[in-house]
Amino acid sequence: MIHAVLYTKPKCVQCKMTRRKMTALNFPYVDNYYGDCHEDNSIDVESSDEKKRNWSIEKIEKLKQKYHIKSLPFIKIVNDNNKVLDSWVGFRPDKISEWCLKIK
Repeated sequence: MIHAVLYTKPKCVQCKMTRRKMTALNFPYVDNYYGDCHEDNSIDVESSDEKKRNWSIEKIEKLKQKYHIKSLPFIKIVNDNNKVLDSWVGFRPDKISEWCLKIK
């Protein structure tokens, strides 16, 4: 199934708006850390949890290198094989609606 993978940060208005739009359209997405429902993809380099902080720092570097991003939220549209079909940065209701139409 085609779905979105979200990378967000705490207190991010665009991140919250992206989640709300996807939820409102019943767009399938995951925002959890490798399928663990107790760990989200929220990137928090100031976290008091050392494991989360270290993961965040590493994830930022990987995303910068692979996708050349400079801000969040970062959204990937992937298929069942985890092949990236599209990606973007920021709140993009146009892209969310476009992909929603494609998968329904």
